[in-house]
Amino acid sequence: MRPLLLSAATLLPGGGDWLPRPGVDVLVVEDKIAALGPGLAAPEGAELLDASRLLLMPAFVNAHTHSPEALARGRAPMARLDDWLRAAYAEGQDALDAAAITRAVRLTAAENILGGAVAVTDHFRQLPLSVPAVHLAAAAWAETGLRVRLAAMLRDLPSPSAEAAPATEEALAVAATLARDPPRGVVFGLGPSAPQRCSDALLAGLARLAREHGHFLHLHLCETALDRQRCLARFGPDLVAQLAALGLAGPDVEFAHGVHLTDQDLDQLARAGTLMVHNPVANLRLGSGIAPVARALARGVRLAVGTDGAGSNDTQDMLEAAKLACLLPRAGRPDEEWLSPEAVLSMATGGAHLRPGAAADLIAFSLDAPAFAQARPEELAARLLLAARPRDLRHVIAGGVFLLREGRLISPTLAALAG
Repeated sequence: MRPLLLSAATLLPGGGDWLPRPGVDVLVVEDKIAALGPGLAAPEGAELLDASRLLLMPAFVNAHTHSPEALARGRAPMARLDDWLRAAYAEGQDALDAAAITRAVRLTAAENILGGAVAVTDHFRQLPLSVPAVHLAAAAWAETGLRVRLAAMLRDLPSPSAEAAPATEEALAVAATLARDPPRGVVFGLGPSAPQRCSDALLAGLARLAREHGHFLHLHLCETALDRQRCLARFGPDLVAQLAALGLAGPDVEFAHGVHLTDQDLDQLARAGTLMVHNPVANLRLGSGIAPVARALARGVRLAVGTDGAGSNDTQDMLEAAKLACLLPRAGRPDEEWLSPEAVLSMATGGAHLRPGAAADLIAFSLDAPAFAQARPEELAARLLLAARPRDLRHVIAGGVFLLREGRLISPTLAALAG
């Protein structure tokens, strides 16, 4: 792979630093940023790209989605979660054939790239989950160029969308097979659906398998008020501590949503280093509520942003998700819980900081887009979050490789799906 020199860019470094640096050259060698600064010399054979009208920043990280839902958009538009689940998975979404799984993954990948994401966590659902289905999804993801973490969703209790559930032993057997021989091309994890949809035996068993084989754990938690009531009835008022006792706590554990977590819950997440993934568009779409993100940040909780599946979001646009993360608290939270654009950008990029040695995961917006017309330097981060749209993206680079160039998807397969 040839070195790449992006010259004279306006750089938003990220990692908490969103002050623009004009006139910065960025040298990419292999999959890393080799150097940053003005007037860098291009190595022999390097590709040169004029970035003088580009705004560079770390790429987005979509920390929670469900690829099968790419084929189930717009269903039950007036429903809350339980009724939406019945509709969204009523027409075979839990039993996709090989071609449909591949198509769903490719659609999800194309939209994520078009929205500036280079990393995706797919909480992959089929019921009952099978080993071949997980391998099919992983193989499809591996062809996209994205950095993908695939969490195999498992359950053994009924839910609104699945009155019949696999036996605990059956679910654990599938999990054990996958944990011992995980699919190639992705970072593999185990994804219990949610505490109210999994027995204690399944939750503890998945946690044990994940730790034994070095995999991450990813699950929904307290997405709706009704979900919280069910968890309280099952685990008691200290539900986060009860989940921790089953092994569901720590830096390798990720809770999606957390809309109805209390300050006590958030403190426990912070102490354990557990990740909370905010999915503002889906929370709004299903009327689930406004997650306590500012209070979580204030308590030191690790936070990320996700789109959720295209069934409960209807797109995979990380720019939209990030903008809603910034604006949604303004509809019902006190002013002190409003999030700044800079805080949201840090969450939505996984805290990435563009510096020498960092992964070359970059996105570039056109400074000639209407979003940036007559922008003062100190406005660029806010303009990017609040005004820029996917059409303003010129390049998406993952590990030094272009996934989107001059606004066009590089992969012919993904480009054909995106239209």
